[in-house]
Amino acid sequence: MVVESVVIVPVAMMVVLLVVQVCLWAHAATLVQGAATAGEQAATAGGGSPTAGQIEARAELTATASQVVLDPSVQARVITGGVVEVKVSGTTESIIPWLRLPVSATRTGLSQEFRESG
Repeated sequence: MVVESVVIVPVAMMVVLLVVQVCLWAHAATLVQGAATAGEQAATAGGGSPTAGQIEARAELTATASQVVLDPSVQARVITGGVVEVKVSGTTESIIPWLRLPVSATRTGLSQEFRESG
């Protein structure tokens, strides 16, 4: 009985820690997606810019994910045709020391502006 416990207890603890780590990763991925969406909305709104999108995405990350997403990176750029791309990435907080899972999200949207007809 004691020998089995020596093997089973550490394995069970590792499984529980892995499950918690995956839950943290899923939570961080959701927060990163939300920040990318907020940045894309700010960048594509009338009068918006990639800089405004970058600022909004960083503010969203700071407000919601500062304890969960480590080393965040936010990039925003204009692609041809008035399409704006906002990319947010980082790594999750680590419960298991050697396991740092990456998270990223990319949102693109057409810049909203008035165009002359004809």
